[in-house]
Amino acid sequence: MSMHDEKRRQATQSEDDDMELIPRPQPPQRSQQRLNSSSVNSRTSSTEETEPDSRYECAICMNWLNEPVLTKCGHLFCKSCLNSWLRNKSQWCPMDNKKITENDIFPDNFTKREIEQIQLKCPNTKLGCDYIASPLEMERHKHNCPYRSDEEPTEEKCPFASIKCEFVGRPETNALEMHLKEDMPHHLQLMLRSLQNTAISTWNPQKPQKSAAQTNGHSGLPPPPQYANGAEEQLIQAMYQRIVVLEQRACEQDVKIENLTKQISSLRTQVDPRYSCGTILWEIQNFHKLVEHLRSNTSNLVYSRECYTSPYGYKFCARLNIQPKNLQMLSLHVHLMQSENDGHLEWPFIGRIKLCMVHRDMKLSQHDTIMTKPEILAFHQPRERISTRGFGFVEYANIADIIKRGYCENDRLVIKIQINMV
Repeated sequence: MSMHDEKRRQATQSEDDDMELIPRPQPPQRSQQRLNSSSVNSRTSSTEETEPDSRYECAICMNWLNEPVLTKCGHLFCKSCLNSWLRNKSQWCPMDNKKITENDIFPDNFTKREIEQIQLKCPNTKLGCDYIASPLEMERHKHNCPYRSDEEPTEEKCPFASIKCEFVGRPETNALEMHLKEDMPHHLQLMLRSLQNTAISTWNPQKPQKSAAQTNGHSGLPPPPQYANGAEEQLIQAMYQRIVVLEQRACEQDVKIENLTKQISSLRTQVDPRYSCGTILWEIQNFHKLVEHLRSNTSNLVYSRECYTSPYGYKFCARLNIQPKNLQMLSLHVHLMQSENDGHLEWPFIGRIKLCMVHRDMKLSQHDTIMTKPEILAFHQPRERISTRGFGFVEYANIADIIKRGYCENDRLVIKIQINMV
């Protein structure tokens, strides 16, 4: 016996107000070996060294570590540099592209104390300044040193001038900063060319000597190119940092492309209501929660998306609610809506409306058909955005039967409505 045979339902007209539901992780262990006490003490003696040791160098700003922090992947950065990187770049480590967040960053007081124990002489020692301080204090001192030269530079050379970049800017402009951002591909080409020249110039192949392998008939291979130390190491390090930045940007672009692809796919699946051919496929998610909402206040109404009978035809929507007289029954009505087509359409609307509560077994789906009548006000031209008069069933289906008989699968109810002109 079907649900609508249990209790005879009459298609009725109803009038309602237009209501529309509107443990923080532990710090990682340092990957590099700590200096022993003798090596630390050896650095406390004053020196004229100005370039930071690689152990105390920030991989972002390439300067002495200021308020050093350690990531969970074992890399050291300045606190301000890493925070700025995470805000402006992405949530990835600049060194190995591993995902990190603010909870994966820890202060490294051990390294901070090591840097504070290093003593540097003022760069103006030759001019008479005998000030000695830690690297960070020395940076602050240099700007206020009484022996510093008052002559301001009249030009700024590119940091890549050593590899034949000829750009020169002025301090009062941002030309150098723009140059570093825009000419990165050119700098990479210069670094690659310089690296190749260095490899060729330092390659000193040895004459092959007979060995046990050669005695057995295997020829030896010449030794690989060897790279000089010093400036070449800095060049390789600079190239590595640039590659890391480019890889990071490539990852960010891949994420953006993936998101845009998903948006395009989503837009393709959305059907313009004008071309819905008078069909509403209403998928009601979280059906139990919806029933509780409607029962909590019988004045609550839930509306479907709209549809058009044709691109220039009538506009409809459907409505679900529960009547206060019977909280066990679900009411379903169809409403006309105002549209830009109303001026050239014939009124009242004359047609056929088919309602279907979809079951997984199509043979068990509940079908109802209602015909319009000219005297029913629900099919006259609407005077409001959604006509306050709807046409349908006050007692469309018993809520308990909907759940018991399998119409609500995975807490989802599907109602299909087809509206055709005759």
